[in-house]
Amino acid sequence: MRNKQLLHTMFYPKQFSKKRHVIHTLTGRFSKFGYQQVETPVFENYDLYNDVQGTVNTADMLKLIDPSGKVLVLRPDATIPIARHYTNLQEEVATGRLSYVLDIFRSTTEERSRTQAGVELFGERTPEADAELIALAVTSLKELEIPSFKIEIGHAAFYKELLREADLDAMQQKELDQYIQSKNISEIVPFLKDLGLEAALIEKLRKIPMLYGDASFVIDEAENIISSDKMREELDYVSRVYQLLQDYQVDSYISINLGLINHMNYYSGIIFQGFAEGLGQPIMMGGRYDYLTRSFHQETPAIGFAFEVDLLVDLLPGIFTEAEIIQLRYEASERQHAFQLAELFREANQTVIVKAFDKKENRSDSPEILVKSEEIVYSKQKEAAVFKTNQELLDWYFRKDVK
Repeated sequence: MRNKQLLHTMFYPKQFSKKRHVIHTLTGRFSKFGYQQVETPVFENYDLYNDVQGTVNTADMLKLIDPSGKVLVLRPDATIPIARHYTNLQEEVATGRLSYVLDIFRSTTEERSRTQAGVELFGERTPEADAELIALAVTSLKELEIPSFKIEIGHAAFYKELLREADLDAMQQKELDQYIQSKNISEIVPFLKDLGLEAALIEKLRKIPMLYGDASFVIDEAENIISSDKMREELDYVSRVYQLLQDYQVDSYISINLGLINHMNYYSGIIFQGFAEGLGQPIMMGGRYDYLTRSFHQETPAIGFAFEVDLLVDLLPGIFTEAEIIQLRYEASERQHAFQLAELFREANQTVIVKAFDKKENRSDSPEILVKSEEIVYSKQKEAAVFKTNQELLDWYFRKDVK
């Protein structure tokens, strides 16, 4: 019986054309913001991820053993190897701006792998850097014409400050995280009461999932649960980032969510996720991770995000137009002429398939060009035109809206 569990989605030509369009658009946008593309090995040492706290659960990694007995993993995360690369070779990246398009492998996904496209900004710890990165994410989605999307912004440390007061163990914190992430408010209070927490702290934690929506509303409500100077500082930081996003004129795409939780625990500041209407999982995730590089014997502030490319591909139908393909046919005596004409079209970024003319061949909906001894005939469904020279055809084709 054939094993139906695949390592990767099979992208057929039309679908792959959309994926290529998504990647080309994103990498072009990243480049315009000064990001240089890098690539990391598919196989990494297991210790690279096991030794970094707060990263991918080791049970979710796809492991193998090389001939020398060393344990390797298929790359389960892009940020960690890129952070290691930067700390080792930062003199080669003066701007601290790196981008990537990489396949990520984990055992928890049905297809075991997915493609991510993202950026990492090293060396800057400012609201301006955070806002620019979020604005880059928004404008990238706008350029792709992804319909009805929102970016939710939170702060990893705001909720964690209340957790410190609660002094929960790891299992208790995980359960509370689940209630908050799912906004299951009815379960939060009895759960915390059973743990013997003070009523005032329970009330503050109960409000965390409701700190979501319009920026002014959320920030005003959050004022009521601040219990330390640290929380005040973090809320002011979120407010400052939002003000900068207003200057970028992308604030209509932004919501504040102070109950936002990212299970990559290396995030230390601003965190954010992107959602599209009708899709129950994030299309992008990111945040600030100022202490991750300590694992590589250096402390460099950093922030980054990654788009889920395959999810973006699924959102493209109806707004993506595939480039048409010209079917160029030739009479036997005009073969060399046909090859020359095809190259002229290709030099103009037009796709052309060349074959000898066959009367028995079925006609297609694509535009067809027949190179004859004394003329060149263009046809597309009910439209037809005749030309004497290559240049006449090219001038007409690229001037006239025949596509």
